[in-house]
Amino acid sequence: MDGIWEIDLRAVRNMFVMLMIGAMLAIPLWAVVVVVKLISVALPGRRPDWGMDLLRWSSGMVAAAAALVYAIGLGLVQWDVHEAESGSDSSPAVPCRSLPPGAREQVAGHEPSYFPLGFDCLLRNGRVVEADGPYTTLNVTAGTFALAAVLLLLAVRLTSKYRARTDA
Repeated sequence: MDGIWEIDLRAVRNMFVMLMIGAMLAIPLWAVVVVVKLISVALPGRRPDWGMDLLRWSSGMVAAAAALVYAIGLGLVQWDVHEAESGSDSSPAVPCRSLPPGAREQVAGHEPSYFPLGFDCLLRNGRVVEADGPYTTLNVTAGTFALAAVLLLLAVRLTSKYRARTDA
């Protein structure tokens, strides 16, 4: 399939690693912004609608945290794929090396998962074994942040409706 629409999968996968690096660089900035906002809420002279503003802002920041965590996870999955497919010390894949000795010798391949984040080791007998790595923690963390963002948006909506009823 030659043509303008052909996608180079290596380039897309490398983009995940670059995205991870960007997310890791953005985390300190995100933390500073959160601290400055919390300090500004604690200081006197707030706007009258500071509560709603804080809820909306918090929802956005928690959604950004979910995106940052997920971007780091995408990069880590791709990093493991890259390590497994290149170099003289690439077989078995680095995450599969933590399998028990009997299973480690049976590794025939690997399969990355980008949603949910994960890295599976394929054994010769057809079994699929989940490799060690931070993927479970990253999935839970990103999911928790995403759920918190949705709940905060729901709180904004319910609070707006409540205020509209009490004002009427």
